[in-house]
Amino acid sequence: MLIARGGADLYCLAEESFDSMKFRDLVRKARILRIAGTMLDAFTAFAAFILSYVTAYGERFMFAVPGLEEKGLAFVAIFICFYWLFSANRGSWRYFSIPDMVTIVKVVSASVIAYTIAAFLMTRGSNVPRSVPVLTLIYLVTGLSVSRTAYRLLMERSFFSRPAMSGLPGRAARNVLLYGLTDNAESFIRANRRGPASEFNILGILDDGVLNQARIVQGVKVVGTFEDLELLVERFRVRGTPISELIDTEEAPSRQHLAEVVQLATRLGIRVSRIPDFTETAQLTGQSLLQPKPIDLSDLLGRPEIAADLASVARLINGRVVLVTGAGGSIGSELCRQIAEYGPAQLVLADASELHLYRLDMELRENCPQIRIEANLVDVRDNTRVEAVFERFRPNLVFHAAALKHVPIVEENPVEGIKTNLLGTRNVAEAAVRFGAGNFVLISTDKAVKPSNVMGASKRAAEAYCQSLDIASQTTLFTTVRFGNVLGSNGSVVPRFEKQIADGGPVTVTHPEITRFFMSIPEAVCLVLNAAAAYAGRKRGDIVVLDMGKPVRIVDLAERMIQLAGLRPYIDIDIVFTGLRPGEKLHEELFDSTEVLQRGPDMPYFAASPRVIDKEVLHKTILFLEQAVEHEDRERAVELLRHIVPEFRPGAVLARDDDDYDPEAMVIRIDRKAKTRPSGPKPVA
Repeated sequence: MLIARGGADLYCLAEESFDSMKFRDLVRKARILRIAGTMLDAFTAFAAFILSYVTAYGERFMFAVPGLEEKGLAFVAIFICFYWLFSANRGSWRYFSIPDMVTIVKVVSASVIAYTIAAFLMTRGSNVPRSVPVLTLIYLVTGLSVSRTAYRLLMERSFFSRPAMSGLPGRAARNVLLYGLTDNAESFIRANRRGPASEFNILGILDDGVLNQARIVQGVKVVGTFEDLELLVERFRVRGTPISELIDTEEAPSRQHLAEVVQLATRLGIRVSRIPDFTETAQLTGQSLLQPKPIDLSDLLGRPEIAADLASVARLINGRVVLVTGAGGSIGSELCRQIAEYGPAQLVLADASELHLYRLDMELRENCPQIRIEANLVDVRDNTRVEAVFERFRPNLVFHAAALKHVPIVEENPVEGIKTNLLGTRNVAEAAVRFGAGNFVLISTDKAVKPSNVMGASKRAAEAYCQSLDIASQTTLFTTVRFGNVLGSNGSVVPRFEKQIADGGPVTVTHPEITRFFMSIPEAVCLVLNAAAAYAGRKRGDIVVLDMGKPVRIVDLAERMIQLAGLRPYIDIDIVFTGLRPGEKLHEELFDSTEVLQRGPDMPYFAASPRVIDKEVLHKTILFLEQAVEHEDRERAVELLRHIVPEFRPGAVLARDDDDYDPEAMVIRIDRKAKTRPSGPKPVA
């Protein structure tokens, strides 16, 4: 063991020594290059000074100016002083730009002025014609700029680049068009040229602005508008440079616009990508700052993305103990990641899956070492375990994301669905009240509206239970958040479609007219955090619902995913319809017709006021339901669930006219400033 340990130590020392040698070698090379650059600039200064006298005196300058060499060396000495004073020696020649040019002008101007003043003080300006200072300034600025510009052009291979319209037949690089004459486009072109081997052969730029037509940026010409794409694709194909990719370089393009771009480009057999937004910090790295990324499915949702009220969320979470149930799931894990950014005093993770809990715990500990993380294996159906966790940590804020959500599975296992979604919610909610949690947030689903399956009915019953506690509690503020399908979550249609597309198809959809409301995982979490932090304009028992716009046809979603893969629907990948599954609706709804809606002017969501179930009847029914569950009496359990949720119609296929669906028509507008909260406990800030 000692020998092995000694060998390992020697290896580590050798590796450290090797790294140190490499570092010292790089430092030595950098120092040599900097000295060489300074010497070249000093020689340029001497040459510019001499050349100014040659221009002033002509061929007889050697005889007309005594001590010219000494004067030139004196000027170089003054130049070097200002050269270092203005840190011109630290400028990168490879990235020579306008700020560097300004620095050169400052250095040269200061050097010329200082030398001229010194010459007049020492020799009264003898043998210093008036034209010499001006000529020296012009020659020296030109010389320093030309040397740096030439070096940059050499490194970017701009001397050897050909006009963009000509293309480079036979080149291995990807032939691309850029869409949008923006700063991103200019930066991308320059970054592509600086690489050791250009990955992209940029053939031209598309831009819809009339004034930008036929302009040239970094040698790349604006070749037309987006409407000309089909014509340009054919033109470049004939020239032997077929376009393989369209890179969207627009700044903050709308989702609807991106969808149109993807649809046309895919029809032409072109892949679409885009330059990441600088605001999308989670997607940016030092290597990928200007690297195009594929269009995400969430980029194509036909509505603006929801943004969090960061100040309110920070006030809610910072310095508090936060508990998240179902922490290992898609929504729960993203909740934990975003909560950790707001500096909670302690983040308690609770999940029944050991694997998911382990992965999330390791991720958070690595990325947020300053946060106290507590991972707890908790089945919310085990009331004793739930109370033990609450008694130990006494959370101020609870996010209840634990649930069984897959409709067909819960339909086949209704008792298990009721245990988790209703009785598990009851356990966590009662513990929150008993141990004085300030806020409790229940994550619900649009399937709770006019439910046709056990999963939706059990979630609606959980909503009703939390609603009753919210009205009765004097310590805990309950908030229920309801939203639609989440793109990319575990078990959603997106991963299944991705696998089917990767396998060559076909993509299976249950019904050609089936629709769903969709949102991205970050949007879902954003809504949850906003709902937990914002209270103005809401009253006890309200349910928060995201304004998700129009529902999306699943078949349209499948077509978009096929297009994003660079394939053509029904040609490269077929779509087949398999029929609705047990308990599955044709159309989901966000509101019941009996629910009164309210919405403030700045809220990205609605506040729905559903009917209130009598607390005593509700609790008594749940006691009978618990007995039926203990005896595995499926029929009795579902019957009692219908007593709590009378609108529950098992197996019903509900349809409506999506064109007539307008939540805005159901909304009662409220003034958030004028609206006051009913008497009762104050929410935790």
